[in-house]
Amino acid sequence: MENLLGLKLKDLREGKSLSFQQLADQVGIARQSIFKFENGLSKPGAETLLKLSDLFAVPFTYFYENADGSPLDFDNIRFRDAPRIFDIGTHLKEVKKLVVDYVSKFLEVELILGYNRQFDNPLEGVKIANEKDIEKAAKTLRKKWKIGNSPIDDVVETLESKGILVVEVNRSEDFLGLSGDINKDIPIIVLNRIPNLERKRLTALHELGHIVLEFVEGFSDKKVEYYCDFFAGAVLIVDEAVYMEFGKNRTTISLAELKRIKERYGISIQALIVRAKQTDYIDQKTSEEWWQAYDEWYKGGNNQNNFGKFECREQATRFKNMIIKGINEKKLSWSKAAELCAMKIDHLKQEFNGLTFNVRS
Repeated sequence: MENLLGLKLKDLREGKSLSFQQLADQVGIARQSIFKFENGLSKPGAETLLKLSDLFAVPFTYFYENADGSPLDFDNIRFRDAPRIFDIGTHLKEVKKLVVDYVSKFLEVELILGYNRQFDNPLEGVKIANEKDIEKAAKTLRKKWKIGNSPIDDVVETLESKGILVVEVNRSEDFLGLSGDINKDIPIIVLNRIPNLERKRLTALHELGHIVLEFVEGFSDKKVEYYCDFFAGAVLIVDEAVYMEFGKNRTTISLAELKRIKERYGISIQALIVRAKQTDYIDQKTSEEWWQAYDEWYKGGNNQNNFGKFECREQATRFKNMIIKGINEKKLSWSKAAELCAMKIDHLKQEFNGLTFNVRS
């Protein structure tokens, strides 16, 4: 990955004819730190980056912008629904702008608060060649993220906590989500107005698959999409959990049992049937029988979206949570917070509520 920040810092330092030591003295850090920043061996913290921005009279986002000074770039986009979108060029241009505007504000708040968000791919170096690799990858991710085999309470919150920025948009176009990155450094998942929580969770994890999975050469786009779907289901409920929840040596499974698992794991009944087949809990013939029985039940006027309710938010809240902390810690003024949230101050105060509690007297 190109060391964009280091290259920019070097250009600024040499442009002012400053040595490593001279710059370090002005910023108040060690000379070796400047050397490491410029050579990509480490990254400056928020406080240091703000000092560098002030010293060189550049906005903090300058260090995240492209080498030519152009704004942050949302690129490497994986968009499975693109063929269904009319005027895809205009659509992507508008979505890119929404994403870049959001990320710019997100990064600004992080720097003000001194947060050091970082994404480490838990599956880096793992090559995916078949379905067994997908099952293993899902369990590896859960292990490294310390989730175990338990249900994931909130997928979006989990992704945000691991350094992935989730951007929610409200577009009229018929698409669920897409993924990409900002300047090849910040992974982005975009979710488009998905009222169904189970579908939203599956979509978010499908896009996560595009970010963390590395496929062997020769995979078609269609096969990649299939494996990302497979990965999403496997992350929601791993094979051991499927066997544990259904139980061994069963002769029949009731719809009420599927409802219970749906409510526990936040996975649709359709996806559960798919997982039962993927994990070899049922064979192809039994899978077809399950689908037929489900279709008959559904066509009988039953809406599976209202059959078993999974309780969680599944909303991107990290940005507003940072805003609240910034206000409470006096690092953000109400006017600055309102500007970042694109809200009127009185509306922001009403939403956040001014009541605070001291942690230390």
